[in-house]
Amino acid sequence: MSNQFLFADEPVQQQELPQDYWKILIVDDEPEVHAVTKLALSDFSFLGRGLEFHSAFSGEEARELATNHPDAAIVLLDVVMESDDAGLHVAKFIREELGNRFTRIILRTGQPGQAPERTVIVNYDINDYKSKTELTAQKLFTAVMSSLRSYRDIISIDHSRRGLEKVIASSTNLFALQSMEHFVDGLVQQLSWVIGGARQTLYATAGRSPNPEQMIIRAAYGEDADQLMNQQIKAALPKKVLPEVDKVVRSHGIYYGDDFVLAYCPSQCRPQGALLCMTGLTRSLSDSEKELLQLFADNVQLAHDNVTCLQDTDELLAQLVARLMELEQTHVAEQLDKQSAYVRMTHELAQATDMGPARVQQTATAATLYERAERLFAVMDNQPATKVSPCQERLKRAVRPLHMAESDVAQIAYRALNERLERWDGLGLPAGKQGEAIAMESQVLVLAFHLFKLAQEDLTEAELLARLEAERNRHFAPQLLKAVKQNLSSLLQKARP
Repeated sequence: MSNQFLFADEPVQQQELPQDYWKILIVDDEPEVHAVTKLALSDFSFLGRGLEFHSAFSGEEARELATNHPDAAIVLLDVVMESDDAGLHVAKFIREELGNRFTRIILRTGQPGQAPERTVIVNYDINDYKSKTELTAQKLFTAVMSSLRSYRDIISIDHSRRGLEKVIASSTNLFALQSMEHFVDGLVQQLSWVIGGARQTLYATAGRSPNPEQMIIRAAYGEDADQLMNQQIKAALPKKVLPEVDKVVRSHGIYYGDDFVLAYCPSQCRPQGALLCMTGLTRSLSDSEKELLQLFADNVQLAHDNVTCLQDTDELLAQLVARLMELEQTHVAEQLDKQSAYVRMTHELAQATDMGPARVQQTATAATLYERAERLFAVMDNQPATKVSPCQERLKRAVRPLHMAESDVAQIAYRALNERLERWDGLGLPAGKQGEAIAMESQVLVLAFHLFKLAQEDLTEAELLARLEAERNRHFAPQLLKAVKQNLSSLLQKARP
């Protein structure tokens, strides 16, 4: 099995910090406890956000509430409700069945002896244990504040880990544009959480345009991230930030506002670099965080420049390929006898199909490209299916200019390389194409190459036909195998150097 066609896993849904309120779930069978708790915390604020309360009066209601609000920061959980250990079952449900390790669980009990603190702490994944008789308004405030700080730090660590995962995963495939965007997206996410948990972090590039007005958002994290992708940066920023954008771009510097930061990321190979914008900061940055931001601004664009240079190279090669294919098509048409045995076989087999003269000529010319590239991709067939080595990535990258070239011949060759492992019966790779869904040019190029390889073995015509007959209705189209059978002697004659 070839590894030419492997795709990244779908992103795992992750916990987000709230934009406006911290969710608090109050679980208790006494309505007055709910009222007193809300009253005691009515003026609570942390990082500029208040509290949003949700109530449940039984274990069953609590399980439903926890399921509907996985982003709850804290659960104030009574132990004794419809049963003596109903709250403990809720705690177990949140941790084990919902798999929620983020929400902080504060167990509250009016009967401490019924659920001894030591036993509960050891056997259940809770974060605090309070007796209702000792839980004054001040102690409740302290418990909620400390739990929110823990929740914030845990979410921050998780986002930092996910950001690092993106960076590490992308570092193995930096030659691909989509991987580069994934790489920068991971860095932006990581930076957003390392530096103070900004409400919104944007990274915008100008591409080939020297005009900063044309800076487009290529990575976004935080509030409205999905909606802001591929939008102009100035349309996404708050009004108070806009006057500083042009100044930062002109000075190639960093500007620190009251609750935002603008940093210019210089480019070495484009007229304009990139712009990093962090808004909604909850505090001033420390010196070490400013150093980290400067490091990001100085270096992230270097990685992007490398990919930009590769793109420029691809575009140049694509133009050369298109021009060379024009010359090659003339050469193949006028001097077919001087072409390789495989090209001559491809021309012969294509003529035996229903292709018109123009497609026959294009397919034969595409064989000159396919022959060279197929030898490279054959290396991949012997690799484990679960691994994509850097060597394989370089091989895939080597033929990318074929896809970009404005040439019918190059497109035929590129499509055939992508369909080389497809099968007539639909059991091939990567798309499981079946029958006529596989391009006829691809089938001709692949079958001619297979026949050319068989011709190198010490086989009689009868043995060779038996090999091909075994593939009927499996790998190759029946009409193509019929054409091979009818023209076998002539095809084998072409196979001789």
